[in-house]
Amino acid sequence: MSIEAIGALNANTATAGAQAVDRTVQADFSNVIKLGIDGVDGALGGADVAVRAVAAGQEIATHDVMISLEQARMRLMLLAEVRNRVVEAYQELSRMQL
Repeated sequence: MSIEAIGALNANTATAGAQAVDRTVQADFSNVIKLGIDGVDGALGGADVAVRAVAAGQEIATHDVMISLEQARMRLMLLAEVRNRVVEAYQELSRMQL
């Protein structure tokens, strides 16, 4: 069994990886946040529709309603945690002496 060196990667692979990272870094932060908020809003709206349908007596599986509620809750918790981290980062930056 032979062991090959790590240096077998070529420059094209490294360049492609760097370009992919650059594209993600260049993503507009406000658009990323807006997409996240829109996703949470959609999930909460979908859960609300499911709950209203059950309350109206429509034939909807209870587990589907519970899954949509849990997904909406998890997305909301994630959004709140991201907000907390952004606020912490801002506070840390504001405490820095320049």
